[in-house]
Amino acid sequence: MSTMEPLPAKLGVNVECSLEEFLRTRELEDRRLYLNGEIESLDFESKCIYVSVSMTGKLVEQIFDFNRADKGLPINEREPIRLYINSPGGEITEGFSLLSAIETSKTPIYTINVGEWCSMAFLIGIAGHKRFAMPYTTFLMHEGSSFAGGSAGKMQDRAKFNERFKHEVIKAHVLKHSDMNGVDYDALERVELYMLPEDALARGFIDEIVTDIDDIL
Repeated sequence: MSTMEPLPAKLGVNVECSLEEFLRTRELEDRRLYLNGEIESLDFESKCIYVSVSMTGKLVEQIFDFNRADKGLPINEREPIRLYINSPGGEITEGFSLLSAIETSKTPIYTINVGEWCSMAFLIGIAGHKRFAMPYTTFLMHEGSSFAGGSAGKMQDRAKFNERFKHEVIKAHVLKHSDMNGVDYDALERVELYMLPEDALARGFIDEIVTDIDDIL
């Protein structure tokens, strides 16, 4: 039997619901998401069953839920989602799943650097509809790392795809979300470009350096 709890008055609902429904409603109301640590899928065995857990899957699910709840509302009337990021980067597949959800979200998503945006986390962070950085944060843009195994043919195929992805997807993404042009990007492509907030602001990777914490709460 489900535990029944009345919803708090601030939610404006006068019916009873299960505890699970109440928690879900609270989750939809508190539009704050957190991405901390390395971006990766976690694989483990549980009771002889092999399980793979997506680190970004829950965040993508919540972004979808927020958009579903806002469906029909004008964009300027939607409460923004705030995504706080402190990550050294990680897996491209995991990262681009979240990045795609951010870019296609009609509900505005604010990304906030509270520690570091490095590598894949940098690509995610600059996708925000509005982008903030705390004063003592760092940024890293680089070409990333990739590995290929198997036969020589398979490795060549993978290398060709990686080269295409690097230019058609990653380069296009960086140019779309910054003040850089193609010449600037090509000159820095193989560089480990570390930046302080002032550098990221100057290149158009963020919109604002936080001076008042109320702006990001």
